[in-house]
This record gives sequence, structure tokens and C-alpha cells, in this order.
Amino acid sequence: MKRLFITGLLVFFGLTFGHAQKSELPEMVSAYVSQLFPNEKIKTVKVDKGDNWETYEIKMSGGTELSFDQNNQPTEIKCKSRIPASALPLNIAGYVTKNHPNIKIVEYEMDEEGHEVELENGDELEFDPEGNFVEMD
Repeated sequence: MKRLFITGLLVFFGLTFGHAQKSELPEMVSAYVSQLFPNEKIKTVKVDKGDNWETYEIKMSGGTELSFDQNNQPTEIKCKSRIPASALPLNIAGYVTKNHPNIKIVEYEMDEEGHEVELENGDELEFDPEGNFVEMD
């Protein structure tokens, strides 16, 4: 009985959170990745599927990790070298470029509460859902 239960769980998770190939990515996601990280290749793609949605987690050859929501928008980017400012919403990119011009962006996260940018010096910049600067940690 225990073995049957474990097998059922493995099948369930295998169907809902599986591996995909680059060719299975939506065109918008594939273009975004290729344009912003042209020197890295996609190593793995994980797809999380729901009834009416799919999200994607991508790991790149240079260590960059990206997550995309059901609208194919980036929700998380982690980069060992540098996240291009063009990967961020325009007003956030403008704020970071103006106020921290020589500091690399290494992480970006977005959720319903807002956006967060981490700089290579450890500073974390918080923005509201519209991308307006709120505070620095």
C-alpha cells in the first residue's frame, strides 16, 4: 500500500512539474532569454502546469536562473555575473541606472507585493507593484 501511494505521488509530480526542451518554451520567453543572455545556453527547463496555466524555470550554462509566470513575464532572475538593466521594467531599470550606475544587478524578483532588486554589494532595493522606489535594505 505504501509503495502504491509513493508511486502515485511520483506520477502526479512528474506530470505537473516536468522537464521540457527549449523548443517547448513560448516564443516570448525564448526570445527574452536569447536576447538578454546571448552568451549562455539553456541547460534545463522545468514546466509547472496547472489547469489553465504554465510557469517555467530555466537554468542557463553560466549559472543564470530565470522564472516566468503564466503570462510569460519574468518573476525571478538570478545571475552570477550581471543582469542587464534591460531585463527589468523600465522605471526600475531607470532608477537603478541613475542611482547605482556602477553596481551590478545580481537578482530580481517580482510578485503581487512589488519588485525587489539585489545589487552585487548586497543592497536590496524594494519597489511597489508599479515599479516606484520604496526603500533600500
